[in-house]
Amino acid sequence: MKVAVKLRKTDNTWEKYIEKLKAYADVTVIYDGVPMPSCEDAAVLITTKISKDELQFFPKLKKIFLFKTGMDGLPLEELRKRDISVVCSHANADAIAQHALALALALIHRIPEFHSDLCKGFWYSDGENYCRRSISSFCIGIFGFGSIGKSLYSKLLPMNKNILVLNKSGNYPENVTAADSFDELTEKCDLLFICVPKTDETINAFDKDVLRRMKNAFIVNISRAEICNEKALFEALSDGYIAGYASDVWYNEADKTNKLKAVMPSKYPFEKLKNVVMSPHCATHDKDSHERYISDAVSSCIMYLRNEVAD
Repeated sequence: MKVAVKLRKTDNTWEKYIEKLKAYADVTVIYDGVPMPSCEDAAVLITTKISKDELQFFPKLKKIFLFKTGMDGLPLEELRKRDISVVCSHANADAIAQHALALALALIHRIPEFHSDLCKGFWYSDGENYCRRSISSFCIGIFGFGSIGKSLYSKLLPMNKNILVLNKSGNYPENVTAADSFDELTEKCDLLFICVPKTDETINAFDKDVLRRMKNAFIVNISRAEICNEKALFEALSDGYIAGYASDVWYNEADKTNKLKAVMPSKYPFEKLKNVVMSPHCATHDKDSHERYISDAVSSCIMYLRNEVAD
């Protein structure tokens, strides 16, 4: 079987994994930014993204293995039409869940705000309202109960037993309390984690109406920015209707080919709001996360090539 691997030319991590794959398949390496070669015999593709136009070079493609979390960057409708299945990697679910928890604690404990004040010598710059809340006092919600949601749940449970979860599949482990609906989740929860993938169904799930029924709630987004309507979110935070928002994902992303170029995260000035905590899409930026993704994707691919189940 022929396998194509699409990656950045500067990604030296792949060398030993290409050799592993060659023990099971004929491997073609494709580099981003280089004209696409003919891959007419490739049945499997390992990548992080591919466009609809690029898919035409893969007429026999049956399976895609992603060395990342999430299926953004893929022409999902075209993949469905051609019955091409996609396997995501969940190798960094724990790292992402850790970052989500760090964002939540920084937000509700007001760490960035206090840090900024103290850098100016102000200990009580807002004397009327300088308290914080405890995570143990919240009703916590987790929207999306896949590998990241489950890992986050296990980290939250020692701090708070009042946790509601909601998953598209409707399948939940024993002793986990599920919300009956999205409406119930957003109405009841004081602290809500967004862990769902970006799909046509989840884009703008948090629109003006949803945000308006989440009065005084905190939201932590570890998924994709577009799950929250950009304008509605900024307005709800600006007028204090939403208590706070922390996110690792934003509406504008940096140019990876020019990492020193300044790119503001949104067309709205979220960075000026005291009730916002931002991080630059770095939940998996620990030392070994990239290789964990690669190792997981290659292992799943080899299982598939050996006629085992890649899940």
